[in-house]
Amino acid sequence: VHVIGKKVTEVLGDPTDPESKGELTVRDRHMKEILYAPDRLTYPMKRVGEKGEGKWKRISWDEALTTIAKRFLEIKKKDGAEAIHFLHGHYHSGDILGSYIPRLANLIGTPNVSNPSHVCHLPRVFMQFSFDLGAVVPPDVRYTNCLILWGGNPGATNKPQEIAIKEARKRGIKLIVIDPRVTSYAREADLHAQLRPGTDGALALGMLNVIVKEKLYDKEFVNKWTVGFDKLERHIENYSPEKVEKVTWVPAQRIREIARTYATTKPACISPRNALDQHTNASCAIRAIDILMAVTGNLDVKGGNLIVIPISMALEDQKLYEKLPPEAEGKKIGADKCLYSKLSKTWPSAHTPSVWDAILHKSPYPINAMFVMAANPVLTCANTNVVEKALRKLDFLVVTDIFMTPTAELADIVLPSCTFLETTRFVTYDTHADHGWNATSRIALSPKVVEPLWESRSDWKIICELGRKMGYGEYFPWKTEEEAIDNTLRPLGITCEELAGHPEGMIISTPPFLYKKFGGFFGNILRGALKVAKFRNYPDMYKKYEANGFMTPSKKVEIYSEQLEKLGYDPLPVYREPAESPVSRPDLVKRYPLILIAGSKLEMYTHSMMRNIPALYRQCPENLLEINPETAKKLRVENGGRVRVESPRGSITCPAFITDRIDPRMVHLYYGFKENNCNVLTDHKAFDPITGSTGLKSLLCRVTKI
Repeated sequence: VHVIGKKVTEVLGDPTDPESKGELTVRDRHMKEILYAPDRLTYPMKRVGEKGEGKWKRISWDEALTTIAKRFLEIKKKDGAEAIHFLHGHYHSGDILGSYIPRLANLIGTPNVSNPSHVCHLPRVFMQFSFDLGAVVPPDVRYTNCLILWGGNPGATNKPQEIAIKEARKRGIKLIVIDPRVTSYAREADLHAQLRPGTDGALALGMLNVIVKEKLYDKEFVNKWTVGFDKLERHIENYSPEKVEKVTWVPAQRIREIARTYATTKPACISPRNALDQHTNASCAIRAIDILMAVTGNLDVKGGNLIVIPISMALEDQKLYEKLPPEAEGKKIGADKCLYSKLSKTWPSAHTPSVWDAILHKSPYPINAMFVMAANPVLTCANTNVVEKALRKLDFLVVTDIFMTPTAELADIVLPSCTFLETTRFVTYDTHADHGWNATSRIALSPKVVEPLWESRSDWKIICELGRKMGYGEYFPWKTEEEAIDNTLRPLGITCEELAGHPEGMIISTPPFLYKKFGGFFGNILRGALKVAKFRNYPDMYKKYEANGFMTPSKKVEIYSEQLEKLGYDPLPVYREPAESPVSRPDLVKRYPLILIAGSKLEMYTHSMMRNIPALYRQCPENLLEINPETAKKLRVENGGRVRVESPRGSITCPAFITDRIDPRMVHLYYGFKENNCNVLTDHKAFDPITGSTGLKSLLCRVTKI
């Protein structure tokens, strides 16, 4: 970032970065316009009219924070701490924010902190880490000979993977794409499975049927490092390619071809992407894909799916869960409905879809206040009409963001947040199930390059100052982000100053948990010895499980999960229809005959952000309904003509985009638009009982010409 006279003049790619290699996304290229956008929030405001009326009064930061603190304390006294809910989304402040919102919530005494994790990344991590493998296993694209890209389009959403795949294809790797849409990757793939949305679990089990029956699995690994393979052999009898073809619409021969290619091309890896998190049967698909990685011997081998221990395991825990009263933990919204919300303490985990019902129906108890940070649930959460109704019903709503959003328009207090260029943060690159293209266990500093504009403040500073206002000053002693980051990184022995000297980031070369487990002078000696003797060159060493086994109760890959069985869930992945499909809801099919895929992201936007930036907005100013030419002809719909899209929840209108990249039985909408918001159509009530995932990409709808 080039700065002249305290003003950003240019934003360029950093060629030393091992993942992006100097390439910028479309959004990056317009970062200066985002920073200096004329419609940024510039000072705190309080509502003086009706909710959504748009009447505001400018107030000071002191008045804003004093008002919030007073109202929160009043609600805590009157209704209990659990009546206060914190909701956050895409961090403006980097990894630091994920610790400090729970910190304040735990000090207040509320277990209710939530985010979009139930439909973004955490279902995959939760299943891998908690039940199947005891670790996160991103794909090693650098060295693979075969990649399955499952449910994602990194050309629009992930620049590092786009670069890595491009380089791998130049080497001649085989590319298999599993996606209901014919994306650019599907067009160039060696094999493409254009499956019915929400049937990924059935397809994965069909592939396992082929691999097991044809004895294409890694016998040595299966015998030594897995539990329950014998039960899997019997279980997959029900998932022959012919049966799976009827479920998925993928021809049996194509299923066999994909299974054989993946099992016999060594090494091979799978990149399980975000779409897998967005079905009501997500846990089945994720577990079956994890088992595919294991039985083919592609776990933690060069070019396979690598075992990565997240850096977060080594960081100083800032969440203060010990301050949350034990009785409060059991009150977490969604803990009675969703296993992820019940078990997870690693990430904020109240179940967001269940929060709206708690507000509207006061069940299991009332939620009367909400603090929303870096999130826009009116546009980004399922069932917009219910979300908006719930937010309007709240006694007190605070929203902090960079711009005025539809969610902020309903708030009582709006606070101006700053961009990442105006604050110091740190980021890690190893905790994602679909990351790890060029470097693992990397930590980097994103330093402040200009002072916060106008009266905006960093998300971290807002949380800390609110905590002090509420009387928790001793737990927020840091004066700057740098001090707080130094405290968080203390077990690693790394400081902001040291990170600043490594703009490309620093590799953690010993398993992160050992930093926390063995601290001090002797810990450094022990870690050095372990690196040489046992862990050699972590994370680049392979088959790390040979040292101590997998981090599961059995120390093996748990194909058959006794943990899940004891908790009352299927110990083996069992395919069940999406909650709203032509098979599960024949009563709806006559009225809503088409399958709706909702929520794909566009390259020029981040979630619901950046549509106020003219250069980005011009690239796609309105949502589009992708519809097959055959379907369009039946409905007499013309390209660019307006259509009405309806579901049992509501309807929107938008232009039609006639394309052969969608099956005639499906239609597709993009995500994050205010005027024709796809989430008006989506459902929040049905979700996966283990991961809490809602069915954003497997719903029913009808389309009519306007």
